[in-house]
Amino acid sequence: MAKYTPITPFSAHKEHRATPASHAFPTLIFSALDFVIAERDLEDVGHSQDPAYGVWLRDAELAHERLTNALRNFLALPQMIPEDLPLFRTVQLMDAMLGCEELGGTRRLHNSMQFAFFRQFQIAGICPTAMHRNAMLIQARHVITALVALPLFDSAPDVIDDDPDPDFVPMAPA
Repeated sequence: MAKYTPITPFSAHKEHRATPASHAFPTLIFSALDFVIAERDLEDVGHSQDPAYGVWLRDAELAHERLTNALRNFLALPQMIPEDLPLFRTVQLMDAMLGCEELGGTRRLHNSMQFAFFRQFQIAGICPTAMHRNAMLIQARHVITALVALPLFDSAPDVIDDDPDPDFVPMAPA
């Protein structure tokens, strides 16, 4: 007969430590998810001549604006406890991904997050605060993966020009 041994931590029944960052993070994740859904809807109509395309475009622009406002508001919050550091790292990564203009830069940032996820984007331990933050961070990881999969970040040039402009003069490095 097997013995019953609980494997929960000693303080599992306690409430996690709530901070302004832990309250704002789910709102930010929902804003990112709304942006992903709006961009997918926009992709589905494929820049058609449908009069409803303007509505989808407006929804995508509003979702992008809400996401950038949520990112800005989150980054303005104080970091009160060490357990909030991975939340801030995740938000800084999302902000860098949305602002990245180099070709393939967003996917490079995503890959670096995937390689360092358990080291920099998770909290060690099994206390209630760590479990709460880790659950939010795992959900954010899935949303970031969906964000990177958007065609918005497939910014490969359509036409590669083999003949450079004869009047183009490269700038000297500063």
